[in-house]
This record gives sequence, C-alpha cells and structure tokens, in this order.
Amino acid sequence: MKKIHLRGVAVLLCLVLAFSTFTAGAADVSYGPYDYDAFTIEDQLSEPIKSASMSDFEKSFYNFLNKIGMGLLRIVSALYPNPSDWESLDSYNGENFLPGRETYATEAAEGNQWYAGYASRSIVPDDFEPGKYYIGRDLTNRLAQGVNDDNRVRVVALDDNSGEGLVIFAVVDSLGVTSADTRAIRAEVVQWAQTQGIRIAALNLSVTHSHSALDTQGVATESIYRILTASFKNLLDIGENDPRLANANAFKQSYLATTVEAVKEAVLDLRPGDLYYAQVDGSDYIKDKRGLIAPEDIPPIASLKFVPADGSEGIYMADISCHPTSFSASHGLLSSDYIYYMEQRIQEKTGYNFLFIQGASGQLSRMGLNVDEEQLPEEERLGATTRYSGRVFADLILAADDGSMEKLEPVLNAKYTEYTFTPENDILVLAVKAGLVNNAVYTTDDPMKPVILMEEGYVELGGRVGFGIVPVELYPEVFYGSEIIGDLSWDGTAWEYDAMTAMAPEGVDLYAMPLSNDSLGYCVLDNNYAFFGHIIGDEIADEVLSLGEHTASTVVTHFAELMEQCK
Repeated sequence: MKKIHLRGVAVLLCLVLAFSTFTAGAADVSYGPYDYDAFTIEDQLSEPIKSASMSDFEKSFYNFLNKIGMGLLRIVSALYPNPSDWESLDSYNGENFLPGRETYATEAAEGNQWYAGYASRSIVPDDFEPGKYYIGRDLTNRLAQGVNDDNRVRVVALDDNSGEGLVIFAVVDSLGVTSADTRAIRAEVVQWAQTQGIRIAALNLSVTHSHSALDTQGVATESIYRILTASFKNLLDIGENDPRLANANAFKQSYLATTVEAVKEAVLDLRPGDLYYAQVDGSDYIKDKRGLIAPEDIPPIASLKFVPADGSEGIYMADISCHPTSFSASHGLLSSDYIYYMEQRIQEKTGYNFLFIQGASGQLSRMGLNVDEEQLPEEERLGATTRYSGRVFADLILAADDGSMEKLEPVLNAKYTEYTFTPENDILVLAVKAGLVNNAVYTTDDPMKPVILMEEGYVELGGRVGFGIVPVELYPEVFYGSEIIGDLSWDGTAWEYDAMTAMAPEGVDLYAMPLSNDSLGYCVLDNNYAFFGHIIGDEIADEVLSLGEHTASTVVTHFAELMEQCK
C-alpha cells in the first residue's frame, strides 16, 4: 500500500509540473477601439522568442533538464498501474475506424450532385446550475458558474450522389475530444445508418478549441482527486460509479448522446444544391505570438458556402487559424468564444447556418481585435473583445461572398489511414492511467512502451479544396513549411520534410483540420522540439503536451503516404 501512495504522489508531482505551465504564454497588452466603423489595425507583432538567440550553453542546460524530465516521466509511467480496460495491441481489429471512400475521383460522373445537411445542438446540460460542471482548461478544477454564450456541436454532412458514402464533420465547442469518444459516436451512427440504408464513408469529430467551454475530455474535472486515487482504482478495478464524478460522467454521456443525435439530424437534412469556395486573407487580424511568422505568411482562411436548390437555409463553413481565446476561463462562465458571435453575425446578415473549423494555429492569435473595456459601460465590458472578434471574422467571410466565389464541381473524395505510435513523452500515457482522459492506449510486449493509435485523413471538395485531418494541434510551420519561420532550429539541423500543403494534388488548396478524431497534444517541428528550453526560456508550454520529439515527422510522413493514394 505504501508503494501505491508513492506512485500516486510521484504522478501528482509530474502532472502538476507539466500542466501548471499550460497557461503560460505571451499576453496581449495593447487595445484597439471598439467602434467597428472606426476600427484601425494596430501593430501588435510580438518580439521573437528568446530561444531564437539562446547560447549553446543555455541550450545544453535545457537539454540536460529535458533528459531528466523525460526519464522521470517514463519511470513514473512504468510504475503506475495500468487501467483494467487496457487491451493488447494484438487484439485490436480496426473497430470503428472508417477508411473513407473506396475510389479517388478526379472528375464529376453523370448524376453527381452536391448534397449537404446541417444540424446544431447545445451540449450544455438541461440541469446546468452554478458549480455543477467543469470548464475544460487546465488542472484548476474550474467549476462553471454560469453561461455567457452557448456551447454547441455543429454538424455538416456532405455527399456528391456518387454512392461512395457520406462524409460528416461534427465540430464541438470544446478544448479537445478523445479517440474513445469518437469511435463510440461512430459505432452508434454507423449502426443507425445501416438500418436506414445509408452509407457512411467518414465521420470526423473535431473541436473549435475554445478554452472556456465545458470539459469534454475530463482533464479539468476533479483532476487532483483523480490523480491521487486512480492508482488504487486501477489496481482494485473500482471507481466506475464514483459519486464524486457522477456529474462529470453524466455530462460525458449527455454530450456523446447529443452529438450522435445531431449527426443523425444532419444526415436526414441532406438537400441538393451548389457548393462555392473563396480564399480569404485574414492576416490583418491574426499574429504569431512567438513573433516568428510574418503577416504575409499567416495561413489564409477558407470560406465555403452551400446554397440549397430549394432556397432553404444554406451553410457557411470557415477554416481559420486563430486560437479562440478571447474569453478567459477565469471568468468562470461557459463560452464558445468568438465562434458564437461569428455564427450570430452570419445568421443575422444571411439567415445561413455556420460551421467553424480550427486551422493550424500553433501560437496564432488575434491581432488588433482587443477592446479597451474600461471605455465601455459596465454592462457591456464582459466579452466585448470576443463579440468584436466574431463580428470582424464574420464580416471577412461575408465580404468574400461578393459574387466571385468559385463554384465547385460535385466531386467528393475521402481517404484515411491509421497507425501506431510509441509516445516519447509519457505525459499522455500518465494522464490516461490517472483517469484524466480516456484516449485509447494499447499494451505491447514491452511494458515500458504502450502505444496509441494515430488516425489521419484527407477530404477533398471539387478537386479544389482539401482538408488535412490530423489528431494533433499543428503548428503552422509543420503544415505550411518551415520556411515561414526562417532558419529557426533548436538542435541546429534542418527540417527536411515537405510542407503538407505541397503534398496535395495539383490545383488543390489544402487547409488543416487538427484535433480531429483525437486530441494528442501539440505538433512542433522535430528540430525545434526544446521542451524545457521553450517552457522556461520562452514561457511556451506546448511541448509538455506533446507526444514527443518525432511527432511532426511521423504525422507528415504518414500524411505523405496517404496522399500517394490520391495521385
């Protein structure tokens, strides 16, 4: 029993060390006017990160800390008892993995026609009351005291009438989702679809990545309690009905059930129509907090518009690489951040529905969109920056719909792959063992090396717009190429992989859809993986919440192999 206590304390120390840095980062300090009509851009570009000019001695010191930290995590992870429901990798049979469509089409066949369906449902429980449910931000066990604006799941179902099956995008207002929950949703939807004679080729569960939404993963719910008690529960195989976690477990089941019903609703809403596309420049409003990516290299925004043939409500979709962190979790109120106000603005102006896709954000955040709330009446101060940001981004999308949007041919492609990865940083494995998240982890013959499943995908619309679907939080330079940050490197070597955007078929504009079907931490360039060097030196904690140094090269390599199927 004493050994179990020691294990629990050790894990607590490791996790608190890791997650306590999660909130560190460069803060926005300058403000812009709130009067929309009088809005002007302010120069809010950050100073380059310190590690760009660190001495060799400083880097050697941080590398020494890296080895100690990684070694400690690996030892504690090995000592910590596994949950009883972990299965051997040998027993995995691909259950609830959807490989996509069988063929890759390069032109529309006779009878092809765009169909799209939409649904949106609140995931806030009907019995919500102050202090009952948790905000998914960090280990602070932050109980939601109210609702500033709704948390929702929004779903778009797409088809081209080719008979190859539907492609579904479900996006939740939350920080992240897990592979176990994704596959549970797929299991129910696919089983239902079969009874309806409907073929599902792909079902993607992704997030807006709001930092002030309900905790859909579990990491921010009674975290310290879970860390201290999980070792006992794992050894004794107890804890399924822990009364202290009753509300959290009830919310998890409610959120999953709501998502399933929203997906069904979107599928049944399928209507014929036309699909349009425009690329939007949002660089005036987005900056790299590290000060590394120049304005001209900020990822573009993808704007898609579905216009139903019957004149009913259409759908706007937007892929934006900008963190929705304008509404702080410290307010204690639920918020989907600027996404809610984007949707509100679009609905007010057009009557259309809206789906937000988070792009390759890394450290990309809003620029020039802060509001000097002290100049506003007290009743307007809370969330003023958030409302303003949503309005600006919505107007960018609407401005692109000036009659020049490109009409897309009704050709839909979808391909997926899965593979195993052995985490080099054991923080995720420890989080699963401690019951903080329910990502799927599998045992192998080597007890020191459990593995996780990685799932990547590619969806292409009309031979013009593609989405790279990955389970990690992509840094822009991984997706768009290392050239956008110059020759920055932690270890002095060059990044020798092509940009993921360059892997798309000719003529296709590729956008990122990260944190899809799982949430496996940050994905930074291998040669700039500094761990403590960035945590302490730059106050950027992303590498703590990463699978390890070779995450990016692994993701890029498998995406390249997937894209070979499309050439």
